[in-house]
Amino acid sequence: MPKTLLEVFGGKENEMGYYKQLEVELTDDDGHAERLKINRNNRRRGKVYENRAAQIVGGRRNLDKSRPHTDVENAFSVYEIKSTQQSTPKWLEGATRQLELAAAESEKAAGGVIKVYTKGAKARFFLIKEIFEGEGNMYHEGNEQSEPA
Repeated sequence: MPKTLLEVFGGKENEMGYYKQLEVELTDDDGHAERLKINRNNRRRGKVYENRAAQIVGGRRNLDKSRPHTDVENAFSVYEIKSTQQSTPKWLEGATRQLELAAAESEKAAGGVIKVYTKGAKARFFLIKEIFEGEGNMYHEGNEQSEPA
């Protein structure tokens, strides 16, 4: 006998749906949602990364609630910080290795990986460059092509 739409998408009538079941599983003994703890930890971890990124680019973390879209800023630029607990994508690892080889062969600085998204009406280009703490990188001036002072 074929399944009804309710059975396919929501389980049988006497079973909980997937999201309701997750909600119940994420509740601890005190009745507080474990999800709230996860969100709180994510926000705390995000603040740590924003502070580290601000230090790298010679800026500061934005605490001004009137400008909610700015995570980090320096005198010349604003930055949006996104963190993930996933490992670096394989395509980016490979492209970075290729970039390092090309920089060594040409005896020039590694400019970064440019990712091009071509789906849609207009191609979009994104520059991805690894930055390091304490390196004094060229992004302090807001101009990727400027020479270090």
